[in-house]
Amino acid sequence: MTSAVAEQKRYPKQKSYRKPAQLELIGGKPPRQRVWEQVRKFRLKFRVYDIARLAAVDDETVKTYVQSLVAGGYVVRLTDALFEEADYQLIKDDGIEAPRLTRDGQPVTQGMGQEAMWRCLRMLGPMDARQLAIHASSSGVEVKPASARRYVQMLKKAGYLEVVEPCNRRLKKMETLRLIPRMNTGPRPPQIQNVKTVYDPNLDKVMYADEPEELM
Repeated sequence: MTSAVAEQKRYPKQKSYRKPAQLELIGGKPPRQRVWEQVRKFRLKFRVYDIARLAAVDDETVKTYVQSLVAGGYVVRLTDALFEEADYQLIKDDGIEAPRLTRDGQPVTQGMGQEAMWRCLRMLGPMDARQLAIHASSSGVEVKPASARRYVQMLKKAGYLEVVEPCNRRLKKMETLRLIPRMNTGPRPPQIQNVKTVYDPNLDKVMYADEPEELM
């Protein structure tokens, strides 16, 4: 590791606390993505302490994620030292995107529906929410029509989608929408959060909030 990291050992451990999703990102990257990039960089041998400083992530978050990577078969432990001082090695590299894993190393399914819907909106033409749910579910992730309606509603409010054909209640036809070309911001799906905001990790920016103060 670099001498700069060794120098930082003079400082106490970084405490773990949870921030709103958009405040945890640096340059549009969540903590686990930053950790994964450092793990890939120092793949032959790395330590939790050093990765935490290089990724600007608290120790406990790095420790938990490394445990997940070990359980999932991505990383092996090389020494029997204390967790922060133990040496690890990356043995399974699936690419630049950080593996989304539970504590026991199983794939995380939460959020995959939004990923599937965003991918469909980027790749396919105009469609309504019901069609979006069907297309997104074809990828193996169940997306309910209600979830698709909420997703397109929030993206529409945030300025991502435009109406091609309005709804027709008499014919029981939903409105048809399409992704505005200039709002095709990147591969990561804009996130609909519990505080009713739309956060775009591609731009590292809150694009819409029901309450104006959420944008401050």
